[in-house]
Amino acid sequence: METLQRSEKIIAERYRILGKLGQGGVGITYAAVDLNSNQKVALKALSLRLTTEWKKIELFEREAKTLSGLNHPGIPHYIDYFQVDTSQDRCFYIAQQLAPGKSLAQLIENGWKPSEDQVRHIAYQLLEILAYLQSLLPPAIHRDIKPQNIILQKNGRVFLVDFGAVQNTYHHTVTGGSTVVGTYGYMAPEQFRGKAVLSTDLYGLGTTLLFLLTQKFPSDLPREKLKVKFRELVSISTEFADWLEKITEPAIEDRFHSAKDALSALRGEQPRGINPDKMFQRSPQARITLIDTKRWLLIKIHPDRSPSKLKWFFQFIHLSYKFLLPFSLILGFFLFSLGEYTTTYWLSILSLQFFLISILAITTFTLFYALIWLCRCLCWTDYRQFTRPIQIRPQDIQRVKLRGIHLPLLKKSITFCGIRAKPRNYCFGLFLPQAEKEWLVGELNDCLSKLK
Repeated sequence: METLQRSEKIIAERYRILGKLGQGGVGITYAAVDLNSNQKVALKALSLRLTTEWKKIELFEREAKTLSGLNHPGIPHYIDYFQVDTSQDRCFYIAQQLAPGKSLAQLIENGWKPSEDQVRHIAYQLLEILAYLQSLLPPAIHRDIKPQNIILQKNGRVFLVDFGAVQNTYHHTVTGGSTVVGTYGYMAPEQFRGKAVLSTDLYGLGTTLLFLLTQKFPSDLPREKLKVKFRELVSISTEFADWLEKITEPAIEDRFHSAKDALSALRGEQPRGINPDKMFQRSPQARITLIDTKRWLLIKIHPDRSPSKLKWFFQFIHLSYKFLLPFSLILGFFLFSLGEYTTTYWLSILSLQFFLISILAITTFTLFYALIWLCRCLCWTDYRQFTRPIQIRPQDIQRVKLRGIHLPLLKKSITFCGIRAKPRNYCFGLFLPQAEKEWLVGELNDCLSKLK
């Protein structure tokens, strides 16, 4: 960006440019000084006049929005997002904490040759950062893990920078995507199809670690059916080599599913009582577990300790009917014993109250069972499928989609997951958050696409 290439230029009367740090796919990053705090910051800039694609502006704004919601010691702190208009241009800026140190790419270029222990230590820290990103709702996928975007301090601390390619998981899962974002050599194969899942960042991490160990770009390493062949080029333990081989598997289903899984495996941890041949997928809120045993697909929905508004509604009616009436009777007899009102008056009040509560309870439960009946008509399923565990063969699944029902009394629509299968159909997840329903439908549709 030619308007910011001069050092000592002051932006927005607050940031003084010190020099250029680097240039990525979306914007140029400069080192600057915050005149208000006298602290060094990283100032990422994007020129509207020099931008040839509107997609870059969208990615830039998405990066600012994502950074504003992140809080992790391995991610430089977000400071500000603003724009500056001139007579010839409009420039967008993201101000962020300047991560001290050098990128892994710079260190290798300067002749650094890390040991296996050092590479493991870097892997631990990056996996913890990725696990944090994947724990967000919705999970965030960096999509551009590479040596240039990883800063290493002298004390061994690691920072992950440049979130210009960050992707929202649910947006991709539900609506699909076609934008290819990433860096050749470090991109997972699915990124070439515009797809990004949780394990996409793991592939970028694995190829980055191979770059540190082999001192060669991943694109220059030998491959066989897209699989990187690196064992003869490195001198590391068999255990670590096996781990690297799994994290760089070209097929999504063969890779670790999440950063937590990869971190546990790197630490040598094995979940108790779990068959390693089975694949477990947990929803972002850890309320749903998908267990793929190759023969059966098990869907387990864990109890919700924070009921939705709809569940609170039904619970309120139940508690009112169960406790409010006895309390009213006791209070009425107590006041009657004081002699302030006649017996006829209190009997009338209590009868009216009992009648109103009964009508309310009967109406509520009638509506609830009418809703279940409607779901049964729409999905050709049994009402018990809302609560009972589901065990189904993947090859029997024909269609998975979100279904919705509009409730005029509640002035809202509720959705649930529907599976059309042989010989029966299922509907479930009525009280799950909308984001988890979308995640579950996306994961089940991925299973269908793999079978096809």
